[in-house]
Parts: sequence; C-alpha cells; structure tokens
Amino acid sequence: MDAGRSQLPPNRAQGSALESLGSWKEIAAYLKRDERTVRRWEKDGLPIHRHMHRKKASIYAFRSEIDEWWRRDRTRLEANQASSAPESRRSRRWIAAALLALPLAVLALNIGGVQERFLRLAGASGPASITLAVLPLKNFSADPAQDYYADGFTDALITELGKIARFHVVSFQSASRYRQTAKPLPEIARELQVDAVLEGSVLRSGDRVRITTKLFQAEPERQLLSESYEFDAHDIVAAQATVARDVAGRALVRLTPQEQAVLKTVRGVDPEAYEAYLLGRAYFSKDQVIAIKGKEYYEKAVAKDPSFAPAYAGLAELYAIWGWRLAKDPMASNADARLATRYWAQKTLALDSSRAEGHAALAWVSQQEWDWDAAERAYRRAIEVNPSYATARIWYTMYLYGMERFDEAVLQGQRAHQLDPASPLVNTMAGKALFYAGRTDEAFASWQRALELEPRYPLCIIAVAAGYVALAKHAQAIAVLDKGLADNPNNPFLLGVLAHVYGLLGQRAKALALIADLTRREARGEVMSAFTLVYAYAPVDRDRAFARLEKAAAENRDRVVWVKVDPLLGPLRSDPRFEDLVRRMNFPTKFASR
Repeated sequence: MDAGRSQLPPNRAQGSALESLGSWKEIAAYLKRDERTVRRWEKDGLPIHRHMHRKKASIYAFRSEIDEWWRRDRTRLEANQASSAPESRRSRRWIAAALLALPLAVLALNIGGVQERFLRLAGASGPASITLAVLPLKNFSADPAQDYYADGFTDALITELGKIARFHVVSFQSASRYRQTAKPLPEIARELQVDAVLEGSVLRSGDRVRITTKLFQAEPERQLLSESYEFDAHDIVAAQATVARDVAGRALVRLTPQEQAVLKTVRGVDPEAYEAYLLGRAYFSKDQVIAIKGKEYYEKAVAKDPSFAPAYAGLAELYAIWGWRLAKDPMASNADARLATRYWAQKTLALDSSRAEGHAALAWVSQQEWDWDAAERAYRRAIEVNPSYATARIWYTMYLYGMERFDEAVLQGQRAHQLDPASPLVNTMAGKALFYAGRTDEAFASWQRALELEPRYPLCIIAVAAGYVALAKHAQAIAVLDKGLADNPNNPFLLGVLAHVYGLLGQRAKALALIADLTRREARGEVMSAFTLVYAYAPVDRDRAFARLEKAAAENRDRVVWVKVDPLLGPLRSDPRFEDLVRRMNFPTKFASR
C-alpha cells in the first residue's frame, strides 16, 4: 500500500453526490489500487454488493460505505500488507491449494448439496452477500394464545441474523405476510427477491423450548439445513445466537471476529422478562393505542430483568416513534419524548452496543435537536452493527433528503425497501426521496405501493398530495385528499393540507373555514401535528404561518428537519423570516458524503 496514502478516496464532490460504483474496475479506480488488491480486500470487509442474475452476479458498491470502511480499516490494512509482503509468494500457493480443496470440503459438509449460486460467489471467505427471509416460525404448542411467543422469537432471530453483515435479512413485517400462505417457497423467494428462506417451529413446554429450523435454497429449491434445538427457557437468547451461527455456517458465510464475539456473548434471561418482552414486541405496532400496551410490557421486562438490553431497545424505539403520544404533558410532549428516547437508548447501549435500535434512536433525537453530525454518526453506526435494520435505513433516508443529499437518500431508501417491502412507511419515505431526486414516476409508483398496502395511510396521502402541489396539479391533490378524508373522516392533518391547496387556488373562504374548524378543535385539546396549521395558514396568512412554524421549531418538531425541501412550505420560502430560520438551524454547507 502507498506510504503516502493517508487521505480518504477522492471527494464525492468530484461527481454526483452518491453514485454507486458498478464494477471492480470502478472500485479499484476510486481507491487508486489495482483490481487484484481490491478484490482481495473484500475478505477484509470491503463493502461489496451483488445483483443476482440467472447466469452471473454483477457487483456494485456505495461510495459512502467504502469511505467509512476506508476510514475505519486503513491502518490495519497497511499493517497487514506490510507484514505479509515477504510471505506473499507462499500465501498465493496456500490460497491456490485452499481453493482446489474447497469443492471437496463442501462435498464433505453438505449431504443435501450446497447451492451452486453460493459456490459461485464463494471465495476463501464465502459469498459476498446473501438475501434471506425468515418466515414466521409456527407455534407447535397446543395453545393458539402462544402465537406471540413464536412470532417474537422469529422477530428476535431476524435481529440476530441482521447483525451478520453478509446477510440481508427481510424484516419480520414483510415476511409475516406469508404466515398462512400455501405458496411454494420458490415463489415466496421470488416475491421477496431473496436467495434463501428459513422456516421452522417453536414448541414451549414448561421451562423447555424446542426449536426446529430448515434453510432452503431458493432457486433451484434445495434444503441446506435441518436442525432441532432444545433449550431451557433461561437460555432462549443463546438459542437465537446458535441458530444464527448455524445458518451462517451452512450458507458459507464466514463471520468476522466482531460478529463471532457478538453471537457468542450471550447471557441467560429471566423467562418472565423474556415473555414480557415478546408481548411488548407483539403490541408494538403502527397503532399508538396498541403501542402504549407494548410500553407496559417492555417496562415489565425491564423491572423483572434490569440487565436485559433488548427490552431497553424496545423502549428506545417505541419512544422515538410514539413518544409524543406517550408523554404525560401534551404541551411538553416532544421534549419529554426526546428525553425518554435518549434515556432508553443510552441504557440499551450501555448494556449492548450491538443493538442498532439504540443507535438509531439516538440519531433520531440528535436530528430533532439539529445536531446534524451526531445524527449522521449514529445512523451510520446503527447500519454498521445491523445492516438489515430497515428502520435505521429509512430514518437515515429521511435525514439525507432533509440535507438535500438526494442521491444518497434514494440509495438508502432502496435498501430499506429491499429489507421491508411491505412497510407503508418505507414505501412512502423512499418515494419522497425519489421525488426530491427528480424521479417523479418512480416516486408515485412507490406511493401507490404504500397505498395498496394500507389505503388509509395518512402520511402517504399527504406525500402524494404534496407531490401534486409541487407539480402544480392542484385538482389531483384535492381528489387525493378528498378520498383520504372519506377513509379518515375529519383527520386534522389531511384537513390542514386541504386548506393549503384551497389557499393556493385562491379559494380563501374554503381555506379559512377549515382553519376555523381546526383551531376550535385545537382549543378543545385535540392532539394534532404542529404542522397542521403551518400548512393551512401558509398560502393565506404568512404571519400566522410563521408564528406556528417558529413554535414548531422551538419545540424541535420532527418535520422542521425537512423545512428546506417540504413542498407545502413553498409559499413561505421567499420571506426573509424563512431564510433566517434556515440559517439558525445551521444546516451543513457541504453535502459530500463523510
């Protein structure tokens, strides 16, 4: 390695903000190395991805990921190369012998036959990446009320597998669509676009838990793993780690030392605490009323076993999403939610720094507090410790388009969608990233997918309406909002956006009538988004709109982060007060990936 190479690869400002690199040649040129060296670095963690095709696998890489890897591992790579130079000839002979022996080793290990695609990808360190779906494990107890236990174990297993960088694991939400399906596994794999599918069962009897797992190659269908595990209920977390290690081994994925340490560093857990934790996950959903029940179970788990990190992680994630609903004082709800989110996130990471939920929750809080660098570091760390955690990726997507880094936002949104294609939130926010990047048709297609998944989803209805507003298609915006209000009668946020569109069209009386209704409801104590009346006032009363916007900014409301790109703030952007707010938020002036 060049002794003088101490800087990062060429600054992204030389090209498009976040282009991907589409070949070994491009990656080698970016790193200023020959292709042989760069290919060798893949086994040292160089973040390479592959598009899977029937006859070949084309590689690609994201510059942001390479930059981060280079910062983290450059010193170690230089030291390794310097120490290994005298042994290079011997090493090449050893590698050649190892590669010749690989087919025999695989044949000896694999009774059923390891899939050819894994073998084609496998070098000395196994395949670069494998996409995997874990279908909901079946509840084999006699009690249907125990379904939550099987689901919770499945969700927790997905989290463990997601910590392995070379696995891309589909979220539980998307995999759970296939709970009762009669579709054959190859069809499920094609729909989820995965290489392998894991299925199995959970049987709990007294203090014992029996788990069976089967790993199937997707195309052509072939069984790669069939194992049974029986554990004491205290050792259920160890069971998750054991299954994860076995799946990785059978898929020819070599774990890094850090991944091995994470999967081996497991501890017992009080069975009652674990059961409460699983109930918390079962209740944690998009419905805030149900989510409050999830909070109660998480708190019970923490009280029963104060050293059980996953329960703290659940609270951190829950408060980041629903904290404003959970706070006792509605007037201070956002500040209370940030404090609670930070508290639970820090408790999580103090117990287990590999919990991506803790890092992502800290990122969310830092973002709301306009600490942009801290937010970005925490998002990147969350993705590093669990690349399959779709929540961190979609939150990072939202952060990136708020920073006007649209190409990066699109890439992260696409990764989030690969991991959680059945999420209305992911489809909505990935669509917004596409829209801001000028890819309008793709954006509306993403929003259409979200509405197919959940036709009443207000965030997507508002995103579509805002898109039409930005395109000056006001009639279409009204039609979307009217349909949304038919499904969500009197939803205040939808009414605020409808008032906005009427104001843009000069239909002032209609806009003011809606505003009067919203202010009356607010006076009665109805909880609504801080931006409901910001949007409603923007086209008809700038002074009141700015008063509301300044209040939202003072309270660090989440939508303030996107003030520079939000189409519904268009009527305010020419006002000096808007420029002053943007200045005070101290947005980064350089958007090259760090």
